[in-house]
Amino acid sequence: MICPNCNTGIKIDRKNYSTFINDQDENGKERFGYQVSGDFCPECNEIILFLTKGKFKYYEDDFTAGDWFLNRTIEDKVIYPNKIITRSVPSEIPENYKIDFVQAWQILNISPKASAALSRRILQQILSEEFDINKYNLVQQIEEFINLPGVPSYLSNSIDAIRNIGNFAAHPLKSTSSGDVVDVEVGEAEWTIEVIEALFDFTFVQPKRLQERREQLNKKLVELGKPEMK
Repeated sequence: MICPNCNTGIKIDRKNYSTFINDQDENGKERFGYQVSGDFCPECNEIILFLTKGKFKYYEDDFTAGDWFLNRTIEDKVIYPNKIITRSVPSEIPENYKIDFVQAWQILNISPKASAALSRRILQQILSEEFDINKYNLVQQIEEFINLPGVPSYLSNSIDAIRNIGNFAAHPLKSTSSGDVVDVEVGEAEWTIEVIEALFDFTFVQPKRLQERREQLNKKLVELGKPEMK
């Protein structure tokens, strides 16, 4: 995850938690409830607190209230610190993508569902507008993109993983209506936004910087009376 205090990519255990079960929600051995969990960022040592909504079960050998554990996550979000994450965007990124990307970062901890929806929309727009991949849904666009010549394996594997992490089979709206706000898997919003960053670098940043270096080299070659690079 991205620490909302220092904006650093981190991994925390969230080993400290308190569980609140709805005793009125009778559904066999599973009940609706909430869990507040937290831990300190290993980089900046500031506290991060999460609120998880889901279904809880109790252990088979002990029916006491203290033994409920999270069985199925419905929603998981940061509740403290409740502040907007900022992220710089390379100047090479076109403005229409940059606006949505910045918003996806700003709401990442506030609403992972909305953040993931923005990221999926950016992905679909780039595949359509920059690579001329126009298919019925995002799954088909991804399949065509990862088979393009010249796409590095790290990027094709990362983009292909989006549909697996997002469980598109269970949530078809993510593919057919990529910008819709629908439930997300734990970690899905963060992964999708990181993949968009890698796609930005491949599509816009590196080609632009290589072109600039090429132009600088050609200028020097001309000054030396030598032919330019073709």
